[in-house]
Amino acid sequence: MERVKNIGIDCRMHKESGIGRYIENLVLNLNEIDSKNNYYLFVLDSKNFSLKLNSNFKIIEAPFKWHGLEEQTKFLNLLNSLKLDLFHSPHPNMPYFYNKPFVITIHDLTMLNEKTGRASTYIYPIYFLKWLVFKLMLSWAVSKSKKIITVSEFIKKQIVSEFKVVEDKIEVIYNGVSESIYNIEDKKLIDSVKTKLNISKPFLFYLGNAYPHKNLENLILAFELLNKDSSLQLVLAGKEDYFYQRLKETYGNLKNVIFGGFVTDEEASALYTSCEAFVYPSISEGFGIQILEALKVGSKVICSDNSSFPEIASKYAFYFNPFDIQDMKLKILNGLNLSNKSFKYELGNYLDKFSWKNSAQKHYEIYKEN
Repeated sequence: MERVKNIGIDCRMHKESGIGRYIENLVLNLNEIDSKNNYYLFVLDSKNFSLKLNSNFKIIEAPFKWHGLEEQTKFLNLLNSLKLDLFHSPHPNMPYFYNKPFVITIHDLTMLNEKTGRASTYIYPIYFLKWLVFKLMLSWAVSKSKKIITVSEFIKKQIVSEFKVVEDKIEVIYNGVSESIYNIEDKKLIDSVKTKLNISKPFLFYLGNAYPHKNLENLILAFELLNKDSSLQLVLAGKEDYFYQRLKETYGNLKNVIFGGFVTDEEASALYTSCEAFVYPSISEGFGIQILEALKVGSKVICSDNSSFPEIASKYAFYFNPFDIQDMKLKILNGLNLSNKSFKYELGNYLDKFSWKNSAQKHYEIYKEN
């Protein structure tokens, strides 16, 4: 008979884009899979954690922001006080002096490879110091962890190359597609979302944050080249943070570029459903959940030909060179003119392998074995 384990999961980022989807879907599906082990979910504020879970899931307040001194001191003391059998950090940052068994998830190595300071609100010397600390912490976490979970073979190869880790220590577990993203058949709902965002023409759609590696500046420049006749609009949706504000200061006067701000899952579904194509120009990506969301809804996907995208989207997307604005322009035009109907019937079976239930099951097996 297996012993009941006390498993901790750091859920402090559950409201963040991208990683928040990963944390919430992992927890919700573990809740369906495992009624035996005890789970301790560490959250910034229990009042803002609304998931309905079984009694073996306990919510623990850990009001300590990541990348800060309190994470290294107070969060460490909290973890040690609970005597966990295993701790899962769904991101690389965690208390440096934690010396009990843990596993980590590495979604990408973008921050490690980004040394310019453009991806930060800090002045460069402070940013560079934080970058060095991050590299040290990541190296330690990779070395000391019982297992490393990552989201694509592309990132696994990067981890092996960067840290000289044996491949068997790394488990690739694909993300899934949320049930809250779906094809919208209600034309009135689609029209109301379009009206809200001032969409009056056929449009290209991007959903995500505006960090420099997302390459939105090149997308806007390519869009301006291909849209000389003003027949299209480009809709950029995502949380309006510092990076979106910086982009708007430069390009906010372009009449066919719409900065839509935060959208709900229902609004995102309406935009995926009604766009001419979903365009994802990122130059560094560990996975790209939005690509799967767009494919699930039936959108045409046009994206970068590097990073993890060819692995995740396979033959079901059209590709461009994200570093070459002219190539982006031409490939987006070609993608718009080509039909994706020939492979739509295959998509259902293909997307089956990207399941949050399967993902949670594989996490559960790792928890049992470590």
